[in-house]
Amino acid sequence: MENATPIPEVTLENDATVALDPIHIAIADRIRANSESAARLTPVEELAALFPEMTTEQVVAHLGDLVQGGNLPDVQVLVAANGTAYLYSNLHITPEAANEKSSAEETWLKIADQVRADSEKSICLTPLKSLVEFLPDVSAERAENYALAMMDDARYQDIRQVIGPTGIAYLFSEAYMTANYATILARIEAKDPFTTIVETVREESRAYPRPTKVTLFFEPLFQIEQCQMEPLIETMLRREDYRDIHQVVASNGAVYLYSDRYLKVGQAEYWVEWEEVGRAQNP
Repeated sequence: MENATPIPEVTLENDATVALDPIHIAIADRIRANSESAARLTPVEELAALFPEMTTEQVVAHLGDLVQGGNLPDVQVLVAANGTAYLYSNLHITPEAANEKSSAEETWLKIADQVRADSEKSICLTPLKSLVEFLPDVSAERAENYALAMMDDARYQDIRQVIGPTGIAYLFSEAYMTANYATILARIEAKDPFTTIVETVREESRAYPRPTKVTLFFEPLFQIEQCQMEPLIETMLRREDYRDIHQVVASNGAVYLYSDRYLKVGQAEYWVEWEEVGRAQNP
Protein backbone atom coordinates (compact mmCIF):
# COMPACT_ATOMS: atom_id res chain seq x y z
CA MET A 1 0.00 0.00 0.00
CA GLU A 2 1.38 3.42 -1.00
CA ASN A 3 2.06 5.90 1.76
CA ALA A 4 -0.48 8.74 2.00
CA THR A 5 0.73 12.29 1.40
CA PRO A 6 1.68 13.72 4.78
CA ILE A 7 -0.50 16.51 6.15
CA PRO A 8 1.53 19.71 6.69
CA GLU A 9 2.20 20.76 10.25
CA VAL A 10 2.87 24.14 11.83
CA THR A 11 5.01 24.74 14.91
CA LEU A 12 3.48 26.96 17.57
CA GLU A 13 5.37 29.25 19.98
CA ASN A 14 5.40 26.55 22.69
CA ASP A 15 7.07 24.13 20.21
CA ALA A 16 3.87 22.09 19.87
CA THR A 17 2.96 21.04 16.34
CA VAL A 18 -0.51 21.09 14.82
CA ALA A 19 -1.56 19.24 11.64
CA LEU A 20 -3.13 21.69 9.20
CA ASP A 21 -6.41 21.03 7.40
CA PRO A 22 -5.65 20.33 3.69
CA ILE A 23 -8.55 22.63 2.76
CA HIS A 24 -6.96 25.42 4.78
CA ILE A 25 -3.67 24.79 2.98
CA ALA A 26 -5.35 25.00 -0.44
CA ILE A 27 -7.12 28.21 0.52
CA ALA A 28 -3.96 29.77 1.95
CA ASP A 29 -1.95 28.81 -1.14
CA ARG A 30 -4.42 30.57 -3.44
CA ILE A 31 -4.55 33.69 -1.23
CA ARG A 32 -0.77 33.91 -1.02
CA ALA A 33 -0.34 33.34 -4.76
CA ASN A 34 -2.80 36.13 -5.57
CA SER A 35 -1.16 38.46 -3.06
CA GLU A 36 2.38 37.76 -4.25
CA SER A 37 2.20 37.25 -8.02
CA ALA A 38 -0.85 39.36 -8.90
CA ALA A 39 -0.73 41.79 -5.93
CA ARG A 40 -4.48 41.48 -5.57
CA LEU A 41 -7.05 40.53 -2.96
CA THR A 42 -8.94 37.24 -3.15
CA PRO A 43 -12.75 37.39 -3.00
CA VAL A 44 -14.55 34.61 -1.14
CA GLU A 45 -16.37 33.61 -4.35
CA GLU A 46 -13.05 32.74 -5.98
CA LEU A 47 -12.16 30.43 -3.13
CA ALA A 48 -15.53 28.69 -3.37
CA ALA A 49 -14.66 27.78 -6.97
CA LEU A 50 -11.71 25.74 -5.66
CA PHE A 51 -14.12 23.32 -3.99
CA PRO A 52 -17.06 22.65 -6.36
CA GLU A 53 -18.25 19.82 -4.14
CA MET A 54 -18.77 22.24 -1.23
CA THR A 55 -21.36 24.95 -0.73
CA THR A 56 -20.26 28.56 -0.33
CA GLU A 57 -21.41 28.39 3.29
CA GLN A 58 -19.10 25.43 3.94
CA VAL A 59 -16.15 27.25 2.39
CA VAL A 60 -16.91 30.32 4.51
CA ALA A 61 -16.95 28.11 7.59
CA HIS A 62 -13.48 26.81 6.72
CA LEU A 63 -12.32 30.39 6.18
CA GLY A 64 -13.58 31.32 9.63
CA ASP A 65 -11.69 28.40 11.17
CA LEU A 66 -8.55 29.30 9.22
CA VAL A 67 -8.53 32.96 10.26
CA GLN A 68 -9.57 32.39 13.87
CA GLY A 69 -7.29 29.39 14.40
CA GLY A 70 -4.15 31.49 14.15
CA ASN A 71 -2.16 28.69 12.53
CA LEU A 72 -1.70 30.75 9.34
CA PRO A 73 -1.30 34.23 10.82
CA ASP A 74 -0.35 35.96 7.57
CA VAL A 75 -3.82 35.30 6.09
CA GLN A 76 -6.01 38.31 6.80
CA VAL A 77 -9.65 39.08 6.07
CA LEU A 78 -10.95 42.47 4.96
CA VAL A 79 -14.61 43.41 4.64
CA ALA A 80 -15.18 46.22 2.13
CA ALA A 81 -17.73 49.01 2.56
CA ASN A 82 -20.21 47.15 0.36
CA GLY A 83 -19.98 44.04 2.57
CA THR A 84 -17.82 41.98 0.22
CA ALA A 85 -15.21 39.91 2.05
CA TYR A 86 -11.66 39.67 0.70
CA LEU A 87 -8.59 37.84 1.94
CA TYR A 88 -4.91 38.58 1.52
CA SER A 89 -1.49 37.66 2.89
CA ASN A 90 0.24 40.38 4.87
CA LEU A 91 3.55 38.86 3.79
CA HIS A 92 2.96 40.50 0.40
CA ILE A 93 0.30 43.19 0.89
CA THR A 94 0.21 45.73 3.71
CA PRO A 95 -3.09 46.53 5.47
CA GLU A 96 -3.00 50.05 3.97
CA ALA A 97 -2.53 48.64 0.46
CA ALA A 98 -5.29 46.11 1.11
CA ASN A 99 -7.74 48.90 1.96
CA GLU A 100 -6.84 50.72 -1.26
CA LYS A 101 -7.24 47.52 -3.25
CA SER A 102 -10.64 46.82 -1.70
CA SER A 103 -11.78 50.27 -2.84
CA ALA A 104 -10.51 49.44 -6.32
CA GLU A 105 -12.37 46.12 -6.27
CA GLU A 106 -15.63 47.87 -5.39
CA THR A 107 -15.10 50.39 -8.15
CA TRP A 108 -14.22 47.69 -10.69
CA LEU A 109 -17.42 45.81 -9.90
CA LYS A 110 -19.53 48.95 -10.37
CA ILE A 111 -17.83 49.76 -13.66
CA ALA A 112 -18.15 46.21 -14.96
CA ASP A 113 -21.83 46.02 -14.01
CA GLN A 114 -22.57 49.29 -15.81
CA VAL A 115 -20.58 48.46 -18.95
CA ARG A 116 -22.07 44.97 -19.24
CA ALA A 117 -25.60 46.32 -18.76
CA ASP A 118 -25.03 49.01 -21.42
CA SER A 119 -23.65 46.46 -23.88
CA GLU A 120 -26.29 43.81 -23.22
CA LYS A 121 -29.51 45.69 -22.52
CA SER A 122 -29.06 49.12 -24.08
CA ILE A 123 -26.74 47.94 -26.89
CA CYS A 124 -24.65 51.04 -26.45
CA LEU A 125 -21.13 52.04 -25.48
CA THR A 126 -20.19 53.45 -22.09
CA PRO A 127 -18.23 56.72 -22.45
CA LEU A 128 -15.15 56.65 -20.25
CA LYS A 129 -15.94 60.21 -19.17
CA SER A 130 -19.40 59.13 -17.94
CA LEU A 131 -18.09 56.84 -15.18
CA VAL A 132 -18.23 59.65 -12.61
CA GLU A 133 -22.02 59.70 -13.00
CA PHE A 134 -22.33 56.45 -11.05
CA LEU A 135 -19.11 56.83 -9.05
CA PRO A 136 -19.85 60.11 -7.22
CA ASP A 137 -17.12 59.61 -4.63
CA VAL A 138 -14.38 59.09 -7.23
CA SER A 139 -12.74 61.82 -9.30
CA ALA A 140 -13.02 61.64 -13.09
CA GLU A 141 -9.29 60.97 -13.52
CA ARG A 142 -9.28 58.27 -10.83
CA ALA A 143 -12.37 56.60 -12.30
CA GLU A 144 -10.70 56.43 -15.73
CA ASN A 145 -7.52 55.01 -14.18
CA TYR A 146 -9.55 52.35 -12.39
CA ALA A 147 -11.28 51.42 -15.66
CA LEU A 148 -8.02 51.09 -17.58
CA ALA A 149 -6.39 49.07 -14.78
CA MET A 150 -9.27 46.59 -14.48
CA MET A 151 -8.79 45.46 -18.09
CA ASP A 152 -5.52 43.80 -17.03
CA ASP A 153 -7.40 41.61 -14.54
CA ALA A 154 -8.46 38.17 -15.80
CA ARG A 155 -11.89 38.56 -14.17
CA TYR A 156 -12.68 41.52 -16.41
CA GLN A 157 -11.24 40.31 -19.71
CA ASP A 158 -14.54 41.02 -21.45
CA ILE A 159 -14.28 44.74 -20.70
CA ARG A 160 -12.63 46.50 -23.62
CA GLN A 161 -11.92 50.05 -24.77
CA VAL A 162 -12.61 51.56 -28.18
CA ILE A 163 -11.54 55.01 -29.33
CA GLY A 164 -13.86 57.02 -31.58
CA PRO A 165 -12.64 59.08 -34.55
CA THR A 166 -12.61 62.27 -32.45
CA GLY A 167 -10.49 60.64 -29.73
CA ILE A 168 -13.33 59.95 -27.27
CA ALA A 169 -12.84 56.69 -25.37
CA TYR A 170 -15.65 54.21 -24.72
CA LEU A 171 -15.96 50.91 -22.88
CA PHE A 172 -17.92 47.84 -23.94
CA SER A 173 -18.25 44.17 -23.00
CA GLU A 174 -17.15 41.56 -25.53
CA ALA A 175 -19.50 39.15 -23.79
CA TYR A 176 -22.42 41.00 -25.40
CA MET A 177 -20.94 43.05 -28.26
CA THR A 178 -18.25 42.35 -30.87
CA ALA A 179 -15.28 44.65 -31.21
CA ASN A 180 -16.31 45.45 -34.79
CA TYR A 181 -19.81 46.49 -33.70
CA ALA A 182 -18.36 48.61 -30.91
CA THR A 183 -16.08 50.34 -33.40
CA ILE A 184 -19.06 51.15 -35.63
CA LEU A 185 -20.97 52.57 -32.65
CA ALA A 186 -17.98 54.74 -31.72
CA ARG A 187 -17.91 56.16 -35.24
CA ILE A 188 -21.64 56.85 -35.15
CA GLU A 189 -21.30 58.58 -31.77
CA ALA A 190 -18.96 61.07 -33.45
CA LYS A 191 -21.88 62.11 -35.71
CA ASP A 192 -19.57 62.17 -38.72
CA PRO A 193 -21.22 60.19 -41.55
CA PHE A 194 -18.15 60.46 -43.79
CA THR A 195 -15.90 58.78 -41.22
CA THR A 196 -18.57 56.19 -40.45
CA ILE A 197 -18.93 55.20 -44.10
CA VAL A 198 -15.24 55.38 -45.03
CA GLU A 199 -13.90 53.46 -42.03
CA THR A 200 -16.58 50.77 -42.38
CA VAL A 201 -15.75 50.35 -46.08
CA ARG A 202 -12.02 50.16 -45.34
CA GLU A 203 -12.57 47.60 -42.60
CA GLU A 204 -14.74 45.36 -44.83
CA SER A 205 -12.24 45.64 -47.69
CA ARG A 206 -9.42 44.67 -45.32
CA ALA A 207 -11.01 42.02 -43.13
CA TYR A 208 -13.29 39.99 -45.39
CA PRO A 209 -12.13 41.17 -48.08
CA ARG A 210 -15.14 42.50 -49.98
CA PRO A 211 -16.76 45.72 -51.21
CA THR A 212 -19.55 47.23 -49.08
CA LYS A 213 -23.08 47.60 -50.45
CA VAL A 214 -24.27 51.14 -49.76
CA THR A 215 -27.69 49.90 -48.62
CA LEU A 216 -25.93 48.68 -45.48
CA PHE A 217 -25.86 52.30 -44.30
CA PHE A 218 -29.63 52.61 -44.55
CA GLU A 219 -29.99 50.42 -41.46
CA PRO A 220 -31.20 52.35 -38.37
CA LEU A 221 -27.90 51.67 -36.62
CA PHE A 222 -26.04 54.11 -38.89
CA GLN A 223 -28.55 56.97 -38.58
CA ILE A 224 -28.09 57.95 -42.24
CA GLU A 225 -31.17 58.78 -44.31
CA GLN A 226 -31.42 57.14 -47.72
CA CYS A 227 -31.85 60.53 -49.39
CA GLN A 228 -28.51 61.66 -47.91
CA MET A 229 -26.51 58.79 -49.34
CA GLU A 230 -25.98 59.93 -52.92
CA PRO A 231 -24.68 63.43 -52.06
CA LEU A 232 -22.54 61.95 -49.29
CA ILE A 233 -20.90 59.53 -51.73
CA GLU A 234 -20.39 62.22 -54.39
CA THR A 235 -18.66 64.49 -51.87
CA MET A 236 -16.66 61.65 -50.37
CA LEU A 237 -15.28 60.48 -53.73
CA ARG A 238 -13.97 64.00 -54.41
CA ARG A 239 -12.17 64.39 -51.08
CA GLU A 240 -8.38 63.94 -51.12
CA ASP A 241 -8.31 62.24 -47.71
CA TYR A 242 -10.68 59.54 -49.02
CA ARG A 243 -8.95 58.96 -52.35
CA ASP A 244 -8.62 55.21 -51.66
CA ILE A 245 -12.43 54.86 -51.70
CA HIS A 246 -14.05 53.96 -55.03
CA GLN A 247 -17.51 53.11 -56.29
CA VAL A 248 -18.54 49.99 -58.23
CA VAL A 249 -21.96 49.62 -59.87
CA ALA A 250 -23.25 46.16 -60.80
CA SER A 251 -25.11 45.51 -64.04
CA ASN A 252 -28.36 45.46 -62.05
CA GLY A 253 -27.66 48.95 -60.67
CA ALA A 254 -26.54 47.94 -57.15
CA VAL A 255 -23.93 50.35 -55.76
CA TYR A 256 -20.91 49.26 -53.72
CA LEU A 257 -17.86 50.99 -52.26
CA TYR A 258 -14.37 49.59 -51.69
CA SER A 259 -10.89 50.70 -50.63
CA ASP A 260 -8.01 50.18 -53.05
CA ARG A 261 -5.71 49.83 -50.05
CA TYR A 262 -6.95 46.27 -49.78
CA LEU A 263 -8.78 45.44 -53.04
CA LYS A 264 -7.82 45.90 -56.68
CA VAL A 265 -10.42 47.30 -59.05
CA GLY A 266 -10.72 43.99 -60.91
CA GLN A 267 -11.31 42.08 -57.67
CA ALA A 268 -13.97 44.52 -56.56
CA GLU A 269 -15.81 44.53 -59.88
CA TYR A 270 -15.77 40.74 -60.15
CA TRP A 271 -17.01 40.29 -56.57
CA VAL A 272 -19.86 42.80 -56.99
CA GLU A 273 -21.08 41.34 -60.29
CA TRP A 274 -20.95 37.80 -58.91
CA GLU A 275 -22.77 38.76 -55.72
CA GLU A 276 -25.51 40.71 -57.54
CA VAL A 277 -25.96 38.74 -60.76
CA GLY A 278 -23.71 35.70 -61.14
CA ARG A 279 -24.70 33.93 -57.92
CA ALA A 280 -28.39 33.89 -58.89
CA GLN A 281 -27.57 32.62 -62.40
CA ASN A 282 -25.36 29.83 -61.05
CA PRO A 283 -27.24 28.29 -58.12
